[in-house]
Amino acid sequence: MTDGREWEMPPSASAVRPGTGTITVVIVDDHLLVADAVASGLHGDHGLAVLAVAGSCAEGLAQVRRHRPRVCLLDQRLPDGLGTDLVPRLLEASPETAVLLVTGDDTVDVLHRAVRAGVMGIVRKGQRVSALRDAILRAAEGVTVLSARDVKRLLPPSGGHRPGPGEDLTPREREVLGLLVQGLAPREIASRLSISYATARNHVQSVIGKLGAHSTLEAVTIALRENIVSGP
Repeated sequence: MTDGREWEMPPSASAVRPGTGTITVVIVDDHLLVADAVASGLHGDHGLAVLAVAGSCAEGLAQVRRHRPRVCLLDQRLPDGLGTDLVPRLLEASPETAVLLVTGDDTVDVLHRAVRAGVMGIVRKGQRVSALRDAILRAAEGVTVLSARDVKRLLPPSGGHRPGPGEDLTPREREVLGLLVQGLAPREIASRLSISYATARNHVQSVIGKLGAHSTLEAVTIALRENIVSGP
């Protein structure tokens, strides 16, 4: 058995093919029996297409580079490294891929590592496949996936406000940032503000850049931590 391969679709799901409207997924997890079970549970559900399962950082990078999936499900502890260390390389190989860290490690250190690395969100192991599916659908739309508990854990202890980033945001960018904090995706922001999707995407990217963030999730975290906008 190799640790990175095309996932063999069951006959019942063979009609699903990557294409318009299909959310493609690559799974990187060294517990291949579990990964195959997750792939089987996800494939063909709500337009999801699992293209490959990989069991190491090296194979995961190769599969993401090859398939450029919309979403990558990434385990934290892999035989040849940590998932959080792999994230920047995945995003460099496939910038449009949303990376979800799927981990049982509940430490604050991993939480901070994940946000700094540029993940779109974090899903705790032990949840049902339906919860993972919902997280994939949200990430594919550009919505950050983070529990309220994890948001609070990212905030510093209370005690004095210091000047932070965001002073050069335009009024429109602050408005967009506020909607991101509420959990809206770029398409929803475009509809809410009566602007084009392309304009909304440009505003989101500008906000991320001005805050010195690497992802929407990190931008939202910075906004809450620095009190740039109020929470939902």
